[in-house]
Amino acid sequence: MQINPMIVDAAWIIAPGVKHFVLRSQGAPMQYIPGQFITIHFEASGKIYKRSYSIANLGDAEGRVEFAASFIEQGFGSEYLFSLKPNDEIQVSGPFGRLILKDSPKRYVMIGTGTGVTPYRAMLPKLHEKLMADNDLRLVILQGVRTQEEMIYAADFRAFAKAHPHVMFRACLSREQKDNLEADECRGHVQTHFHTLALDPSQDLVYLCGNPQMIDEAYTWLTQHGFTAHQVIREKYISAKT
Repeated sequence: MQINPMIVDAAWIIAPGVKHFVLRSQGAPMQYIPGQFITIHFEASGKIYKRSYSIANLGDAEGRVEFAASFIEQGFGSEYLFSLKPNDEIQVSGPFGRLILKDSPKRYVMIGTGTGVTPYRAMLPKLHEKLMADNDLRLVILQGVRTQEEMIYAADFRAFAKAHPHVMFRACLSREQKDNLEADECRGHVQTHFHTLALDPSQDLVYLCGNPQMIDEAYTWLTQHGFTAHQVIREKYISAKT
């Protein structure tokens, strides 16, 4: 495994406890497939630790790699990342992961909780190409968060849905107390809204990314409704504390 140094280009808060990072390659740009993740290597308390984060952008000629990280109390990774400043050097390996776009089904159904929607943001340019090439292709992006203010990249997904008539974006809010929700928002957890999507194993390819409990419950529901392991692509986010 090769570990490469990258430079922190920028970082900013995008939701309570969530920070968006932009890294810049010092050498040749990292080559990756949208949906893959990188691993950050760092030292804390005299030991070397590793934390993995989904890539949030398609990539560009400048070699920038973006990702989002949630702050975890007593988390070595969180304390390290959230203390970084522009022009700091960071050690990165990758890319890794198989949460990538497979051959086009009739419909992609992409479900993510928290920062689990990050890989779907990276996929948007490729999804645009697929939608332009296949007028029968459909896409659903289902984002699960507790409240409106915790939504990340919602503007990107909403703009994409507005530009493509065959794309639906919906945010499921499990703890929102406000009375007035946006037209594309609903209450509850993502898995409680599966019945509204008319999920069909003969047409749909389902992606699950984020909270392990959501993924386990969603996978159980899907397999009970005719989906096989090949029709459900999963990636769990595990929060590590010190």
